[in-house]
Amino acid sequence: MKNKLKENFTRVIIRPTIYMTLTRFPVALLIVLLADFFLPTSLTRIKTNGCAFFGVLFLLMAWVAWLRMDGMHLPKPMMMRLNLRKKPMISSYGDMIDHIDERPEAFEDLQEGEKDACCLIADLICAAAMIIISLYIV
Repeated sequence: MKNKLKENFTRVIIRPTIYMTLTRFPVALLIVLLADFFLPTSLTRIKTNGCAFFGVLFLLMAWVAWLRMDGMHLPKPMMMRLNLRKKPMISSYGDMIDHIDERPEAFEDLQEGEKDACCLIADLICAAAMIIISLYIV
């Protein structure tokens, strides 16, 4: 596992990994808190069970990313990633100073192995955070 991760872990995937983690974790936390708010109070431990559920879900997603990174051919639904349409970047041609403000590399621009490593790391971070939260919420 370490070798595959070391091969695909470059400085380029740090930013997409952080973005992916900072979008997946709050969405899962929001779903848990909304379920706790809207479901009847007779259901006890909604927050604990919800955080544990999302922790296990993130672990399963990390496992699928690891299988993709390892080269296993999975069914099409497991091989798909969420691809939002990318807006075309309008750039002007000019001096060298114009290229300093270029956008950093996005998730869509990464290679397949780097995408899988990015998903794996982000899912592991989210899973660890959700499991820790589920252990400490009473």
